[in-house]
Amino acid sequence: MTHAIDARETPDRRAGIGDETTDREKVTDLVSAIEAYVTDGSSIAFGGMGGRDPEAAAREIVRQGTTGLTVLDDARTTLLDIMVGAGCVDEYVGSWVGTSLISQGHNIRNAVENGVPHHLEMRDVSNFGSSLMFLAGAMDLPFVPTRSMLETDIPEYNDDLEVIEDPLGSGDPLVLVPPARPDVAIIHVQRCDPMGNAQIEGNVVNDHLKARAAEHTIVTCEELVSTDEIRRQPEFTRIPFYTVDAVAEVPFGSHPWHCYGRYYADLPFYREYGLRSQDREEFLEWLEEWIRPHDEYIEKVGADRLETLEHMERTINGAGSAEGADE
Repeated sequence: MTHAIDARETPDRRAGIGDETTDREKVTDLVSAIEAYVTDGSSIAFGGMGGRDPEAAAREIVRQGTTGLTVLDDARTTLLDIMVGAGCVDEYVGSWVGTSLISQGHNIRNAVENGVPHHLEMRDVSNFGSSLMFLAGAMDLPFVPTRSMLETDIPEYNDDLEVIEDPLGSGDPLVLVPPARPDVAIIHVQRCDPMGNAQIEGNVVNDHLKARAAEHTIVTCEELVSTDEIRRQPEFTRIPFYTVDAVAEVPFGSHPWHCYGRYYADLPFYREYGLRSQDREEFLEWLEEWIRPHDEYIEKVGADRLETLEHMERTINGAGSAEGADE
């Protein structure tokens, strides 16, 4: 089932709680969800870290030619490097960038050092600091104090951070981390129902905080299941429906990253990307080859290769889905 959503006409998501008609309207397709919620100049937080990365959504943002984006995140890999190389991103606030263990983030480095395709503004926080900025956003707090980043130069180069003396009298210095409130969070999960109740197996990272901190949340899922199925294993529901605006079923939506319990990381794909992204012309050829509608992308990757990744996940991690957890 697909239909377009006009963000300008989308009501406050909490206003429709319990309204079954509104709940059903959350189901859409990836193209429509990105068109509705990711516009030029938006700020975005992506879910996952080292797995469940919403790579298909990022490719769709590139395919739609969206520009002027700010990415508020923790550690981010391939999808950010692709978006920066394609000229989508103006600013990154986060703790780490690269292409996992395979390669540097060559496009990110090229943008920062050489302004290609244009300059990328970077503001650093520690990994823990990035978690705290989403915690502050989720709790609607003006800041969260921490000892993280003390005795580093991160506060010196990030004007959003402030170092104060403990106002309760200990005299200890504290770093105040302001809230992250992205326009949209994009979270990829294993299972979700049409209402937006999203189930995550494995590492949740900061996804539950990002969904609550963001103005809008898009959930892409490996499998769209019924609400009855979700209720069979409620402990896996990490993101509740009232934080979600759109739900799109996107099988293999994390490829080439792995999705716990579903498929393993496609390391040869990473290696090829890492090699080709070192050279600007080769990267542009890579974009031409791989930035395409997700169904065409999956077809190009190939059924045999995807089946191998599924087999590797079962063999290496021995993980089953929430669907079969009680069997």
